[in-house]
Amino acid sequence: MKHYDVAEAFKILKKNKITTNEESVRRWLRIGTLQGITPASRKEGWLIREDDLKAFIRSRLPEDNTINDVKKMDREIIRTEMWHELTSKFIFEGMFEPKRKQIKECVAHLGFSKNFEQYVWRRISEHTLGYRTPRIPYLLEAFMFDGQRIRLDEKYEAFEEKILYALLEYLRQERTS
Repeated sequence: MKHYDVAEAFKILKKNKITTNEESVRRWLRIGTLQGITPASRKEGWLIREDDLKAFIRSRLPEDNTINDVKKMDREIIRTEMWHELTSKFIFEGMFEPKRKQIKECVAHLGFSKNFEQYVWRRISEHTLGYRTPRIPYLLEAFMFDGQRIRLDEKYEAFEEKILYALLEYLRQERTS
């Protein structure tokens, strides 16, 4: 039977969009959520049987689905469900703090009006999440704004631009609706 160390298990779990942090794997092993062979020493580290890892992955996917059914399902639907489950527990990779200057530059780049820029800044300023400054939490390939999951705009290279341009498009559509 094949065994995986923590790093190998992490790569598999990351590929299946279950975690983005290797420390999560260790925590699941320590508390027993993920079954593993207890290390004799820190140097040896945890070992995870292939069957235990597959069972853990199945338990993290939406209910009533076998591995074969999951392959047939739309992966985006699965990702969205898992994303909302994680964010409901306030698990994010980090927070992006947009600055007014960044908003101004993005709005100008897209050729939108000054009124739209003011609208965008007002809406973003309302999104403080209990902090003094506006913050936008992100996880994997999406971020949360007004309780909505918004995918990053992959046309841009800079991470901030991926968030800002996607947010501008979301707010533009919201305003025209």
